[in-house]
Amino acid sequence: MSGEAYTRSSGMNIDALGVLRDGSGLPVMGNGGPIAVPPQQQIEIGADGTISIRSLGESPQVMAQVDRIKLVRPDLKTMEKGPDGLIHTKTGRPADADATVQVESGFLQASNVNAVEEMTSVLALSRQFELHVKMMKTAEEDDQSMARVLQLG
Repeated sequence: MSGEAYTRSSGMNIDALGVLRDGSGLPVMGNGGPIAVPPQQQIEIGADGTISIRSLGESPQVMAQVDRIKLVRPDLKTMEKGPDGLIHTKTGRPADADATVQVESGFLQASNVNAVEEMTSVLALSRQFELHVKMMKTAEEDDQSMARVLQLG
């Protein structure tokens, strides 16, 4: 799939050309396209997605705004996961930016699976499977015993 795609992944880095890229190496989009970051001493991403830098040689109080990450809140019914692992609009048209979406720095997305409950469930299913196998083995042995009795008689 081509065109604009979306991810919840937050791993980003700046390549040798100064382009901000996601963990897969794809460019991160801003207001005017891929975000280019000039050489800097410090970079910050605000809750609204604003990227600010302290340029080389500047004092700590001087932060310049570079761009703003395009944050969206599309209707989930209009989205689909592509074979590339990214989320795309079904129409192929880019989703509109939403100023109310916020970036949460320093957080990991929680799993929707309770590991302890799932392990308990797997163990219970394993025990059930073992019981069914034993039952089938016993039924087969009983069948063979009956066949021997009928052959004798």
